[in-house]
Amino acid sequence: MLESIRSPRDIRDFSVPQLEDLAREIRTFLIDSISTTGGHIGANLGVIELTLALHRVFDADVDDILFDVGHQGYTHKLLTGRKNLFASLNTYEGMSRFITPGESSYDILDASHGGTAISIGTGLALARQNSGQPGLVVSVLGDGSLVEGMSFEGLNFAADRPLPLVLVVNDNGMSIPPNVGGIKNLFEGDDWAAKSAAFFGGLGFQYLPVFDGHDLAELTSALDQAREKVLAGPVVVHAKTEKGRGLDYAKDHPYKFHFSMPFDKETGGGASPIPPGANYTNIVGETLKQIIEKDRSCFALTPATPYASGLDAVAPLFPDNIIDVGMAEQHAAGMAAGLAMAGKTVFACFQSTFLQRAMDQVFHDICYPDLPVTIISARSGFSGFDSPTHHALYDLPYLQALPNLQVFYAGTSRDLEAIIRHRAEGAKSPMVILHPYEVVWEQESQHLPVEITPLNQPEVVKHGADGVILTVGNRLPTAVKLRTELARRHSADFGIVNIRWINPLPENFLRDQVARTPRVLTLEEGRARGGFGSSVAQFLVQSNLAADLHISAINQEYVPAGEKTILSQLTGIDAESILADLKGKWFD
Repeated sequence: MLESIRSPRDIRDFSVPQLEDLAREIRTFLIDSISTTGGHIGANLGVIELTLALHRVFDADVDDILFDVGHQGYTHKLLTGRKNLFASLNTYEGMSRFITPGESSYDILDASHGGTAISIGTGLALARQNSGQPGLVVSVLGDGSLVEGMSFEGLNFAADRPLPLVLVVNDNGMSIPPNVGGIKNLFEGDDWAAKSAAFFGGLGFQYLPVFDGHDLAELTSALDQAREKVLAGPVVVHAKTEKGRGLDYAKDHPYKFHFSMPFDKETGGGASPIPPGANYTNIVGETLKQIIEKDRSCFALTPATPYASGLDAVAPLFPDNIIDVGMAEQHAAGMAAGLAMAGKTVFACFQSTFLQRAMDQVFHDICYPDLPVTIISARSGFSGFDSPTHHALYDLPYLQALPNLQVFYAGTSRDLEAIIRHRAEGAKSPMVILHPYEVVWEQESQHLPVEITPLNQPEVVKHGADGVILTVGNRLPTAVKLRTELARRHSADFGIVNIRWINPLPENFLRDQVARTPRVLTLEEGRARGGFGSSVAQFLVQSNLAADLHISAINQEYVPAGEKTILSQLTGIDAESILADLKGKWFD
């Protein structure tokens, strides 16, 4: 059946038994395919029947169907003619892990951050109402996105007027890890439907529960009712589903196989949400574990990203100190501020792409009162195959613009452990510690000085008479390769400095370096405008220092998903591209 489907129109006349057969076929296909390529397997196995029912009841050629979050969109992709793209998942220029209009006109919302579909859906529905355009807007909420602050703001407004809007809650009890908080309590227990009806009904929504979100007859009946009821105003359809359905071993997995690298489909063996090998998140988790063992007044918070933050293995050991606050980045920052105000040692552990969502709280609630909150921000720089929105290439421009905020880039394993311990011993003001996504550089110990340089200084990795490479930590391997090639091709002796401090810049150190050498080259894995190199240029001009400066940074506004080596070449920040840039500028 799946081979013959090219668009959602192909299933509009399917009977429930036909849909059930198709669901079984899709489940088998997804397990076979994603176990080979890796991907968001758990959420997608849980939403197969719901997606089929949505496309059976609603007309995707007329109605807007928005998926929030976009990693629950694989069945939607299959129904919109993309089966042949699945083999390319997690490859450069391959199929996106998320919903994206670049792949299909049926993808309305470019969804890779959660919590956006109610507000955007409200705007689309209001526009339809204003222009008299036929059709509905259907916002499908999943994997904890309902607890986002933006979702609550959207709920508040959407209930205020009779919009052609249907909200479908895919309730699998999970965000990435299990849900926490009041929404979890609302959706649990034998009386979940009555409690939820009171909640949504009290706000002003019509409410329809679906007790078995894998029962296609019940699903299609509820969605048919919603299609009729929405004529009188917004409707909430609340479906209970099972994340990882169809994989028996997903029941025992802490994230129900939310995301996995390739795995053995028979046993689940080899499943991991992060690349294998020694990585920076392990260092974060182990270091915080040792700190909290000695000091129970220390807290670590994460907004539903424990595995990306290194906390998944240690959180069960300290449930009162290591706290998942749910998919609520702004709350995580505000709660961290409150703990710091009360004199506690607090680490707020984010993925960099999600830290952007809490920028105002960092600015207003942490930096302005100058609170000693330590934010550990993972996946800074290129972040692999998630989405252009997940690359953290904007960290340095926006973070170093915030007053009172120290920005430290821990691009080596020993820097990361050392700076966390330093902050635990007596932080006085806000700090963001950034670290990269990839595994720890295997040649780190080979190239770094034997003795660790004091943390308050940049780390001189190599001395050089002809120039100096000032590098942000995640480009250290590039700096080493560049230095080698400059010596081989141009007999140029360049030093390397692991700069560490992005804000404040180590100004006295920079003055000394400029006095020693006429050439300064900056390396960073981030946006050129407002980035590290830009700050160095501004410092040199303001200090009236004469230096021949070359900035290696990214000029593209958005960079596609992909592997770091390919993206480095694409954006011109690999060693070969830099050498080509220097030809004719510094060398013949």
